[in-house]
Amino acid sequence: MSGNRGAALVSMRSRPLALLVAVLALAAGAAHAQGFDENRYYQQCLRFEAGGDLETARQACLNAIQIRPDFAGAELALARIELGLGEVASAENRLRRVRNRIDTAEPIVLLAEAALANHRPGDAEALLQEAKGRLATQGNVELQGRVAFLQGRIMQSQGRFGEALDAYADAILGNPLDVGYRLADARLRLRLGEPASAEQQLQSYINLTGDDRNPDVRSLMGRAQWASGELDAANGNIATAHQLRGVRNVSAQADDLRALALIAYAQGDVDAGGLALRESLKRENLTSFLRGNSLIWLLLLVLLVGAHLIGESRIASSSTLEVVDGPRNWSVGQVYSTLFAALLLALLVTVVYGLLRYDNSLALVTPPLRSETHALFVTVFAVLLALLAWRRVQSNGFDAMETLLGNARFASHGVGWGVLFLAATLAYLHYFDGGLGRFYLDFVRVSPFVVAAAFLVPLAEIYFRPFVMTPLTRRYDGAIAATASACLSAIAFGTPTLLLVVMGLLLADAYRRRRSGWEVLVAQLTMHLGLLAAALLSPWVRALFF
Repeated sequence: MSGNRGAALVSMRSRPLALLVAVLALAAGAAHAQGFDENRYYQQCLRFEAGGDLETARQACLNAIQIRPDFAGAELALARIELGLGEVASAENRLRRVRNRIDTAEPIVLLAEAALANHRPGDAEALLQEAKGRLATQGNVELQGRVAFLQGRIMQSQGRFGEALDAYADAILGNPLDVGYRLADARLRLRLGEPASAEQQLQSYINLTGDDRNPDVRSLMGRAQWASGELDAANGNIATAHQLRGVRNVSAQADDLRALALIAYAQGDVDAGGLALRESLKRENLTSFLRGNSLIWLLLLVLLVGAHLIGESRIASSSTLEVVDGPRNWSVGQVYSTLFAALLLALLVTVVYGLLRYDNSLALVTPPLRSETHALFVTVFAVLLALLAWRRVQSNGFDAMETLLGNARFASHGVGWGVLFLAATLAYLHYFDGGLGRFYLDFVRVSPFVVAAAFLVPLAEIYFRPFVMTPLTRRYDGAIAATASACLSAIAFGTPTLLLVVMGLLLADAYRRRRSGWEVLVAQLTMHLGLLAAALLSPWVRALFF
């Protein structure tokens, strides 16, 4: 009896100890489970990031940080993912928080990338210098390649294209398997008119990695072959790229289909070209397509038609037969017939050149051939406008020199206009960044055609101001003539329409006041030669045309 009572007493005394042991065991288990969960989420984050599923990777990293808010590694990975998703501001804030908690150069390199994405190349360069200091003692080859790549992007944005290519080469040497480095190098080479070297860069990536299913690589390789005149190979690569793209990448699919349509038309396959073009239109938003410079161009065309309609409505009907002795005035109809004749002849010359030089009848719309061929087109177009206008004035019995150019004493006014237009063009390209249309001449590569265009395109002023405004002023009035002249010149050269119409209005008003063709001709010549000289001397100016 006493024995049972003693056993019960021992049991009662041991219960608090057992309870304490159980509580400690549960606490230790919970702590172990918590540590396991945060690391598990972090590893999931890294795996999904490596697989390209950035959205799922972000959620996994967020879960890890929620469990352990001071998890610097997860926050760094999350910042890297947000940069990949384009959420630059959030990524930059995270990187500032972990910058001094991680002793590697990676947060500094990522901060430089964020600064570059926010158009702060000066900050990016300073950060890269700091990253280089860390890497000098740490020796991370992958991060060194990343630093070289970002330096290449900065140099490219500054117009230092040769140095950018050298930096990209260093990046590729640091990490030859990174497709982003290869694509950046190939895109720049293609933009600089080196399609063969661009294709070689992409082919070396495929040979090294065996990855021939990257749609960006196949598409860019096809465009390089397209520029080299290898139309069959280009068609195959771009078609493959289109098939490899995901259904969500609609804009890239539409871009590939447009390229396929132009290649098919260049090969004479009208049916295939039409099919590809229709498919591209199905994938595009018409509202987004007709925006920027395209919308302004269409509105300007409507304004030109409206100016003619308003002018015609003000003319009183008359059946008087006028007999003119001596020189005969040229008509508004002859103004437009001259324009269309010059346009068709310039297109013909450009198509023939494309066939003879590149075996491509659509070289005018083939990147990067269009840089050279468009310069040829506008040069021939401007010269033909001037010659046909000159011929028309002479055939109507006028002294063409006196009628179209007038007194040369106002030529000095044109220098002032030209300097003003030069500054306005550079400011437009800098602040608008080509969002409303690039300049119609490409000064990234100053080829002989671009140099010829800089000297000869100003001859078009003989047509657009003296030749166009004379019959318009006679038939309508000075204001309508100036408006129509400005609209016509902006429509003819196409881009940037907004800038061209403003310059056209100023030149039309100057001609209306002083009747000096020399003034408007010198104004355009000053602007074009100024752009040429600036592009040759300044990498910053070249970068504006990139």
